[in-house]
Amino acid sequence: MSRPGSLRETNAQRAMPAHFYIDEGVLARERDMLFDHWQLVGHEKQLAEPGAFLTVTLHDQDYFLLRGQDDVIRGFANVCPHRGHRLVDGQGFKARITCPYHAWTFTHTGALMGLQRTRTTQAPDRADIGLTEVKVDSLAGFLFMNPNGNAAPLDDYAPGLAEQIARHCPDLPRYAIEEGPALGHSYTCDANWKVLIDNYLECHHCGTAHDTFNDMMDIAASTFELFETYTFQTAPTARKPDNRAFPLDLAHDVTVGHFWYLFPNTVLGQFPGAHGFYASRFDALTPHRTERRTFSLIADPPTDPGMAERNRLRSEWSSSVVSQEDRRLCENVQRGMRQRAFTQGWYVTDPEAHGISEHAMRHFHQIYQSALETT
Repeated sequence: MSRPGSLRETNAQRAMPAHFYIDEGVLARERDMLFDHWQLVGHEKQLAEPGAFLTVTLHDQDYFLLRGQDDVIRGFANVCPHRGHRLVDGQGFKARITCPYHAWTFTHTGALMGLQRTRTTQAPDRADIGLTEVKVDSLAGFLFMNPNGNAAPLDDYAPGLAEQIARHCPDLPRYAIEEGPALGHSYTCDANWKVLIDNYLECHHCGTAHDTFNDMMDIAASTFELFETYTFQTAPTARKPDNRAFPLDLAHDVTVGHFWYLFPNTVLGQFPGAHGFYASRFDALTPHRTERRTFSLIADPPTDPGMAERNRLRSEWSSSVVSQEDRRLCENVQRGMRQRAFTQGWYVTDPEAHGISEHAMRHFHQIYQSALETT
């Protein structure tokens, strides 16, 4: 559901209070909230063949995904119902799931198929025991998990999002998982997870803090569209092949960036430059520390002979320049949140100048506070 009315508000408003960014009690409530929402966990191409599995940890809870012989991808708690031992590690292939502790064995659907017993052994009936299954869904090929058994499918939770991604990134199904140091690489930042998302959702800071990014982009032409559970940003470049960030090939590269934020802690996007796509999950480790985990895809085959080198230069810039700038910004904001002199900031919003407006950040705060109140 679009929320255009929020863009026309003109009275200055106070931002979310600082204690939401520093309080341990708030984080405890947030973790319950996060487990009620879809969490990014991987990509379908990581589980291309039946029997392929990968493990996932969400906020200290362990799970694994497995593509069954029926070609369905399922998610399970990574714990044996017998004694609680961990079932699988890393990723690979399994014809069946066998617990390394007592060799209880499970099918790809999670049913118990075997355990050591004799004629006189007293043990549970196999029909009464199985792995704990959790919901799995996909969006544009990316896999999401939701431990809440009553969760609505992603198409219902974020209506229109899949269609938007397909419209703006039509070649995405043909992209390959990027190997090595990828664009938007995973890293840890000493700031609250919401500080990182706040930073992602506004470019009021871009002209001041990201001079190379600002040289490449046409920030003033950026636009945001707000929906009930997500935000969509269009960000055109200035179409300068020799900008100060990384080289652009105007004949082959993406020249208009498209970025989505999906509540509560996922971002997805097609960054300008070599054709690719990324999705990231922001994990709250503590109130003052966040890990951003990223999955990146790249055009396959390459669009042109020079694409690999341009992608390398973009990745190098992303990891060593703009990511470091954002890390410093977020860590300084987090330090400010702990100062007694700061209790609450302000929103700067402008319906005509999305490049400096913070209405997308305010929209996130509204969704967040509503979700937290109902947790």
